[in-house]
Amino acid sequence: MPASTAHSTLHIWPPYGDLLSIDISSVAALLYLQLTIPGSFSVVHCANPDVSPTGQLPFLTHGLHQASGFSSIAAFVRNLPHARHLDTHLTSVEAAQITARVAHIESDYGDLVNHMLYSLQENWAAVTGPALVSMLPLPQRYYVPSRVRLSHQARLETVELWHVPEVEEDEDEPRKVFGRRKKVRPATEPQRFKAMMEREKVVEKTCAVLEVYDRLLGRHAFFMGSDSPTTLDIAFAAHSHMLLNARYPDPLVTDVLTEKHPRLVAHCNRVIETASTNFVPQVIEQRWTSSLWYLFPSPRMPARRRAPSVSVEAQKEDWRYKLWRWGFMGTSVLVAAVYVTSVFQVRLISAGDVTGREDVDELEEVEAAVDED
Repeated sequence: MPASTAHSTLHIWPPYGDLLSIDISSVAALLYLQLTIPGSFSVVHCANPDVSPTGQLPFLTHGLHQASGFSSIAAFVRNLPHARHLDTHLTSVEAAQITARVAHIESDYGDLVNHMLYSLQENWAAVTGPALVSMLPLPQRYYVPSRVRLSHQARLETVELWHVPEVEEDEDEPRKVFGRRKKVRPATEPQRFKAMMEREKVVEKTCAVLEVYDRLLGRHAFFMGSDSPTTLDIAFAAHSHMLLNARYPDPLVTDVLTEKHPRLVAHCNRVIETASTNFVPQVIEQRWTSSLWYLFPSPRMPARRRAPSVSVEAQKEDWRYKLWRWGFMGTSVLVAAVYVTSVFQVRLISAGDVTGREDVDELEEVEAAVDED
């Protein structure tokens, strides 16, 4: 099938609540395709990154072609003959500025959003963790969420956005832990001061990032003074969407966005509304009737181009997880075999006891008959 007439399929993380997806890049890719090739693609909600040629979601399939990640998807769709070019009215300098600013958004603004999703314990326990568990089958739901969270830890630790403590108030009643009451020690004054200082650093970083784009937006409807969304608008709105449409117990970064930058909030809603007015794509839900097959490492289709961004460390980590799945499968089979063997032996011993008892009874009857004679 020629690339010009092939139908595109976008694989993204499933939605959760009011979120279009639980993943930032998935939201950005969905909005981009809605604005560039409306009616020419379908959406597959997928929670298994192993089906991707690079092991990451989102990814796009178009005939024999594949693209993974928002930047690669946008670059591929931009070259389709029937695609609408969002940045075609911009000069070469403005197009280069958009590329740099999208990279800045994905790094700095993305760190703040991932801090809300994966670092703050209250948000992880109430939003992100339950969302991933609800999307995954057994037994993946027991180890994949922690694997996803761990993948963001190194980056957030580098930018000092990992495990910023929550400010706890004094509690008169003890908490319940496994059905038992546990007395919670109130934080000391130095601990409270340290927590407030670390949270204040996050607020300062958020203000520094958002003020740049608030000034860039100005009184325009979209960035760069455009009358329609550009790639920069889509990338920024996708990040803002993750902050505005989830019910975070600890809305640290969200409060800065809503209280100090209402124009950026209106910008996000405007981009979402513009993308929603186009043709709604067909959504294909993936349901797993049996999840045992996901213990086996699935072979991936060979791609024509190798992704140069996959490092040796990432390949080693992927291989470790494959070995872990094989080990889990082997351990399950071994435990089941031991259980069946032990049950069979117990039954044999029980049957032997009954037979031995019957032999003893017959021997006693013979001895009694001999004594009578």
